[in-house]
Amino acid sequence: MLHWRTTPLEALLLDLDDTILDASAGLDAAWSAVAHALAGALGDVEPAAVATQLRASSEWYWSDDERHRTGRLDMRASRRAVLRHVCESFGRASFAVADDVAELYTRLREESLAPFDGALDALARLREKAPALGLVTNGAADAQRAKIERFGLARFFDVIVVEGEVGFGKPDARSFARALAAVGASPARALMAGDNYECDVLGALGAGLHAVWIDRERRAAPPPGRPAPPRAHATLASFVELAEELGVGGAK
Repeated sequence: MLHWRTTPLEALLLDLDDTILDASAGLDAAWSAVAHALAGALGDVEPAAVATQLRASSEWYWSDDERHRTGRLDMRASRRAVLRHVCESFGRASFAVADDVAELYTRLREESLAPFDGALDALARLREKAPALGLVTNGAADAQRAKIERFGLARFFDVIVVEGEVGFGKPDARSFARALAAVGASPARALMAGDNYECDVLGALGAGLHAVWIDRERRAAPPPGRPAPPRAHATLASFVELAEELGVGGAK
């Protein structure tokens, strides 16, 4: 049986994007390609100006909690909305252009998606040792299931909870409860690990689980403006490091 610190674990729950899969790989290259493509289509705007506005429009879109909740369930529509906002900021209603460039961005992001180095090996080792493994991921059902199938991830998990399939997502306590009920585990003997401080850490702690924040940037401190956690949690740099902490690291 796996132990987290001194607690014997009945279940280990994991996030998907930017925890197991590197969803940020190729991000800078995709943004650069989009900026150049949109600048070329508009004709009289420099790529640097487009890139600056793209960042501002993206921050505007995702800063709203309701847009964030609904937007992650349809990323193609969200990207179209961001690119349309960019066009509008330059005084253009070039929605067909914006939509085409949004599709370019989606294609580039999907092409660059890949597991983190060592992540699949770590999953295989955890599969051998963990009483139960669960995947709890936000996002649209078709998009998340496509990723799971593409990288053959279903074989590692006893339960998979996808926001778009069940109608609620992290940090909603029902997300964690759904996964734990499926494997017969109690929150006090379950651990959730993920990169999103609010969804994966605060959500899990609020639902009574232990939590690990996968902080690849080694920020150590919680993101600004986020409430203090109700209980202690661990901070690690990667999912592979978590496997090592659980005693199932690779050969030295």
